[in-house]
Amino acid sequence: MCFSIEADVVAGVALLPVAALSLREVRHVREVPFAALPLLFALHQLTEALVWAGLEGHVSAGVMQAAATVYVLFAFPVLPTLVPLAVLLLEPKGARLRVAPFVALGLVVSAHLAYVVLNGPLVVEGHDHAIVYRIDLQHGMFWAVLYIAATVGPALLSGYPSIVAFGALNLVGLSLVALIYRDAFASLWCVLAALLSVMVLLHMYRRRRLPDPHRLRGQPLVPVH
Repeated sequence: MCFSIEADVVAGVALLPVAALSLREVRHVREVPFAALPLLFALHQLTEALVWAGLEGHVSAGVMQAAATVYVLFAFPVLPTLVPLAVLLLEPKGARLRVAPFVALGLVVSAHLAYVVLNGPLVVEGHDHAIVYRIDLQHGMFWAVLYIAATVGPALLSGYPSIVAFGALNLVGLSLVALIYRDAFASLWCVLAALLSVMVLLHMYRRRRLPDPHRLRGQPLVPVH
């Protein structure tokens, strides 16, 4: 788990080849948001390395606070909209309606969390095994449930087994973090980043088998009788 500056750097650097391989599989602009997740998670971990460096006195407090703000903005306001949107864009035309409500939910969650992060104090605390990012979020468990629903729901409803697995890993990981170590929710994203990046790459490889009308134009797959 990413419990130190060294672990964050190793995790971030290790994800870069996964990111490159995933993006290399892109054949349509609709695939970019999903295929880019490993790269975003890699940058996320490298950003937290700067936060660790600030806590250890290697960079200035201003640099640390800026890195912490970027880290929290990605973890809280960005992901609840990015993940459902990425899944929606991959689905064929007939299946997108079942994912669309989660994009709307994600926008609500993102808007609220962005307001909280940008208008309230952000306190960064270094613990033995994680960084705790404290924001002035009221009714935290309520918003955590909505966050998990927005990020996990679309994947679980996907027609692609590899994306369903992506959602299942999200559900287990995010739920455990929210219930057991909620204070370090953002910091523990590194565990999921490593796991989920592998599932993203697996799905992008499997998309090679899809016929062009389905993959490039979003036409539903026609069952073979």
